[in-house]
Amino acid sequence: MAHLALYRKWRPLSFDDVVEQRHIVETLKNSVRNNSVNHAYLFCGTRGTGKTTMAKILARAVNCLAPVDGNPCNRCDICRGILDGAIIDVIEIDAASNNGVDDVRQIREAVMYVPAVTRYKVYIIDEVHMLSSGAFNALLKTLEEPPESVIFILATTEPHKLPATILSRCQRFDFKRITVEGIRSRLETIAKAAGADFEPSALTMIARLAQGGLRDAISLLDQCIATGTDKITRDVVIAVSGLAALEMIDALAEALVDRDIPGALTWIDEALSGGKDLAPLCGQLVGWFRNLMLLQTGGDALRLVDADEVGIERLRQAAERISCEETVAIVRELSEAESRLKWSENQRVLMEVTAVRVCTRNLGNADLPERIMLLESRLSDLERKLMEIPDRPLAQKPAAGKEPARSEVPDAVEKEPSISEKAGKKHDPDAKKKDAASLRNELEEWPKVLEYLQSAGKMKVYVYLLDTRCLLADDSTAVVVVGRDEQIKKNILCRRENLEAVSEALNKVTGRSMKVKVKDEAEIGLVEPDPSVTDPILEKVKQFAMDTGLKLDITE
Repeated sequence: MAHLALYRKWRPLSFDDVVEQRHIVETLKNSVRNNSVNHAYLFCGTRGTGKTTMAKILARAVNCLAPVDGNPCNRCDICRGILDGAIIDVIEIDAASNNGVDDVRQIREAVMYVPAVTRYKVYIIDEVHMLSSGAFNALLKTLEEPPESVIFILATTEPHKLPATILSRCQRFDFKRITVEGIRSRLETIAKAAGADFEPSALTMIARLAQGGLRDAISLLDQCIATGTDKITRDVVIAVSGLAALEMIDALAEALVDRDIPGALTWIDEALSGGKDLAPLCGQLVGWFRNLMLLQTGGDALRLVDADEVGIERLRQAAERISCEETVAIVRELSEAESRLKWSENQRVLMEVTAVRVCTRNLGNADLPERIMLLESRLSDLERKLMEIPDRPLAQKPAAGKEPARSEVPDAVEKEPSISEKAGKKHDPDAKKKDAASLRNELEEWPKVLEYLQSAGKMKVYVYLLDTRCLLADDSTAVVVVGRDEQIKKNILCRRENLEAVSEALNKVTGRSMKVKVKDEAEIGLVEPDPSVTDPILEKVKQFAMDTGLKLDITE
């Protein structure tokens, strides 16, 4: 006997066997029990959610000689005949290939004859949205007033394509996507019955890949079993489904987060060398950054994150290196690239250009707030790179017997006193001690304030406050303390809208209205100021100007 596909072998035979869809199951069972069956049904939903299966169960249930609590017994002659295809009173029609007016006219003629064996003649019309306009018009009158012994069951994945006149004459049921847990539980039952050894995480991956369609999940499980492997693992599922390895996706996504252009291009090349299609790979990247966006949003959005514990931990680490606005812009860029990759003749070039655009944050479709955040992110990167420039003498020694040319020394450097001299003039130790003494204690509720900002969606403020402290100057003043060298962070937090957000969070958490100030550790005397460099960024810029012979004017 030829091999029977698992999704056919394990097709439910009664309403109670159907996975989920309880809102539909109970209604149909009550209709059968109460003998109140409608003359026309419309089953809507995505593929693999049980529309045709439910139609076949209903066709047996309404004709069963000994129904059991609304379910077909599947043992009587009628049930067995329908299951075997020996009874011609249950007719399945594929509207995709029988969509003309003549096909519907044959149905109209056939419904006039009484059933040969059963109580009801049942017409199951699959993909009914494929019927032509003329065919719909021909079906309309019959569907509105069919003979008492005829039931129509229409199934479609695109109900919006059906005329309103058809929709209004049917009892409509919308099939929901089956949950990951529901699919995983069914796959576990099937795998055990088939004698296949498996990793639980592999079945969970299959359930996620199915995207709510149980038939797709069972078919993928059937493929995995057919490989003949001793155990179904995540790697087997990845190989069979044609997906890029999860480690590759994580590495490529983190390269995009870290703006590592060579690394991103290398991983794209490795995916191509492994025979991977770049359109699904880009789709996986969209899913990765979607999870990152949900994690950064916080609150109820966290339950929507589709990742295991290991994946969530990697996402948390990535969230510390990228803003939520950047993540949203990247999701938009990758989504558009995915749609273009499906029709591109040169996927490599398109994917590489997209990766470079993402790494440089040159996202042309970003709106104004996103562009501002991208600019701030670039400034932060510039700060980091300038800090990495090794310290060198302020000026190179001239050759023996040769005076440096006047034009080789910037005027501003000659005339301006050094930054350390300015800092020495402004530094007042006694004032700093007074400031430190005025700060009474540390705000114990500060972690809760940060949690409130995260749950309220103030991710920009939340990220910049992660490594800060909050001290109380008095009952109405809170001082947010940043590091001595974190001047850019201080400048951003001092913006009016950010101060207002912190003040509102303090009010919600502590119940007190407080004025918020932002100071660095040196300003309030917690640490000693650097005697040689007050502003390290400015010192690096001055050094760069001297090395390149640029004229630099410094004003306070």
